[in-house]
Amino acid sequence: MPLHPRRPAALAMFALAALAAPTAPARAEPIDLTRASCADFTAMSETDRAQLSLWLAGYYAGSAQRPLVDADRIASAPAALAELCAKSPQLPLVGAETRAAFIPAPTP
Repeated sequence: MPLHPRRPAALAMFALAALAAPTAPARAEPIDLTRASCADFTAMSETDRAQLSLWLAGYYAGSAQRPLVDADRIASAPAALAELCAKSPQLPLVGAETRAAFIPAPTP
């Protein structure tokens, strides 16, 4: 069956489009949490807030050497952190104030 006269041009355009398409998935930029603030947290998407909150929960539990997973506290942490960050956007994400959203303050 002979090719339609326009078909080679269409195939060539399709091939060029396929070659121009990105082959690797887009990668998120790394976040330097030593410089991240509450303002950065409030600017994140809800999904990114939840993921970062889970990471922070592990970070704070590890730094306190607490092998305890409090699923309810982890689930409520993004909202608690968002409330804290709305009041004080300049707060660092890694600090005593934000730590309280994840684990109770240490007892003396």
